[in-house]
Amino acid sequence: MELAGAESALLHQVLEALIEAYQTEPGELDPMVANLWYGRAGLKEAGIRGEEAIHWIAGLHEVRLGRQVAVQRWMRSMPKAGESGVWTIPENDLETLVATLNDHRLRRVGEFDLGETDLEVRAMEKAKGDKRIALVEIHFLAWMMEMILQE
Repeated sequence: MELAGAESALLHQVLEALIEAYQTEPGELDPMVANLWYGRAGLKEAGIRGEEAIHWIAGLHEVRLGRQVAVQRWMRSMPKAGESGVWTIPENDLETLVATLNDHRLRRVGEFDLGETDLEVRAMEKAKGDKRIALVEIHFLAWMMEMILQE
């Protein structure tokens, strides 16, 4: 995948933030992010409670820790932050990459409690500061995921 300098800078920032977030225990995450990543509300709806819910969340956390290892490996093959170049991801890692990029999108949605109207492209024009950065990341990663899935 060919990356422009700005794209590699943004991806480095995203992946470094994800490594940190993946290391965070589920109970220490922002509650909105934890709900999106670990589906706590969905667990309750499904009748999964107590010890069973704890094991379910622990299993999902282990999956994310596995993604962290993949992220660290992928970052070694990326162009340096801000430099253009080719980023080669093994084909058998593409599904994990898409899930990882989506994790960041969900994390940013949760951090800013973004709704459907916030995610419209036109909303980026009105957003300011960190919220605008989050929206740019969300849309860039959606585009990147679409490109990966089309290959």
